[in-house]
Amino acid sequence: MTQVSITRVSSFDAAHFLAGHKGKCARMHGHTYRIEVEVVRGGGLDMHGMVMDFGDLDEVIQQSVIDPLDHRLLNDILSDPTAERIALYALERIQEGLPSGVSVRRVRVWETPDSYAEVTNARGE
Repeated sequence: MTQVSITRVSSFDAAHFLAGHKGKCARMHGHTYRIEVEVVRGGGLDMHGMVMDFGDLDEVIQQSVIDPLDHRLLNDILSDPTAERIALYALERIQEGLPSGVSVRRVRVWETPDSYAEVTNARGE
């Protein structure tokens, strides 16, 4: 079965520390996080031939993830804010803001240029 998806990439800056970590991540430090969000529409494309408008997806990401996390201490928002937990947080928050029939398929959170965590949604089929 052919399926069409769209992906939007955004970024935000934030600090965190991993309490109890045995390495340097136990100390507070910052990252420029890059987030990739892929969404699909159940049943194909909408009447305009889209999964959804890129601008609308960008607005959902901005309101549900970027605004709450940008230039924040992530430990004030998430317990032990690993890239994995940030990705899970993002998937849940973004899904809540999507229009009916559109689902998050995948979220990647890049903590560094060569390291990311990815969560996938079984519902995003």
